[in-house]
Amino acid sequence: MSKKNLQIDNSTILEYTEKKNNIVEPLLEIYKGKLYCNIIRYFITECIKTFGTKIFSIKKSYQRTITNILSSWMFSLYSTYDFSEDFFFPNNYHNTSILYIILSDLCKYDHTITNKETMIERLLNNLVIYYKNQLDILKRYNSSDLYNNNKNNFKINKCIYDQKRYSKSVLFYKFTITIKYNIRDKRLQNILDNILIPISIYDKLSNNYTGPKDLVDNYIWAIIYRYQLLGSNNHQLAVLPNTMEQLKNDFNLNFECFASAINSTFANYCSIYYDLEKYFGSVGSFFDITPIKGTFGFNPPYQTDIITNGLTRVLELLNNIEEELTFIITIPIWDAKGKQIMLEKYNNEKYTSIDYGEFKIIDTILSCKFFKESRMISKEQFTYIDHNFLLFKNKTIQNTYVIILSNATINKTIEHYDFFTN
Repeated sequence: MSKKNLQIDNSTILEYTEKKNNIVEPLLEIYKGKLYCNIIRYFITECIKTFGTKIFSIKKSYQRTITNILSSWMFSLYSTYDFSEDFFFPNNYHNTSILYIILSDLCKYDHTITNKETMIERLLNNLVIYYKNQLDILKRYNSSDLYNNNKNNFKINKCIYDQKRYSKSVLFYKFTITIKYNIRDKRLQNILDNILIPISIYDKLSNNYTGPKDLVDNYIWAIIYRYQLLGSNNHQLAVLPNTMEQLKNDFNLNFECFASAINSTFANYCSIYYDLEKYFGSVGSFFDITPIKGTFGFNPPYQTDIITNGLTRVLELLNNIEEELTFIITIPIWDAKGKQIMLEKYNNEKYTSIDYGEFKIIDTILSCKFFKESRMISKEQFTYIDHNFLLFKNKTIQNTYVIILSNATINKTIEHYDFFTN
């Protein structure tokens, strides 16, 4: 590993760590998917055995809710993982604190649950054991003749696939992979049958690609596959491209601290799967880079731990970097004071969301010396986009803070920005 500087448009500079190369291996990716589906199935079974379905069925089906919870755990692990071992399965799996918080809060929906602390601890201890077991299985598979003698025995193709989006026809590429064995897991097979990407996004990726020329489709397939495997669609929601372009024009924003090859607006960004996405402009995790100069977009996965740790890192950077540094932040309104303001103004929370209390990091950044501006925008007036499927979302997401922190003088404002699309 080596430290490198990246300079963008003569105005943005950051330092990042370049890590070892990893040639994509689709059959290995599929096997990892099988193991991850095992973990999902196990976690769903244990959650229902422990708590029943009621607390997991408030907004969505219990299967979807529990899958999303597990995905949140993976994103939490990725934020502190050094990717020294496997590129998909983190080895810091003993950290289950985010799962404990989520499960503990969900228990409020069923007052018959008693002794929840003991129940959650037992559930999570068993999850850690099962997760480690799947990693052990992966290690044995990696060194087996079954894998090493057949690792190139596949073929990836793509065809044009027409889908309707908001009464308009949109062209996608649909990827298929031909392998010489059957997939028995229905969830995994469903994912493999639906590896889609809009042609416009594919063209962007292809034009930005810097890896081995004959492997571009293998890498794009693997990126889509991994994110779909996580069931992470809501973790992948992005600010509208026209809004990002406006921020670029007004504030010279040209780097995204939390993105992916698929959902990034700009050519350079941070993402979780550096081994695949480095060939499409990623410099790895936000927690592994050092912004030195410029304006950076901060739109993290909506998880308290990642938001808190990320904003703490932002404040450290603003305190220690001498060059002009600005962060434009989009995060959910989860603090008690902010939620009360939005409740009185919009009353748009159909369900009681997780109680994060004061969520102190919000008060910290709103009162810090680097604070420049903030807006509180209702979810009906803030549209996010899922670039992978070209879907727009607002009402199902959160009310949003847009906050500017900077150690420089800011002469522009976001006061009249429109973050919404019909």
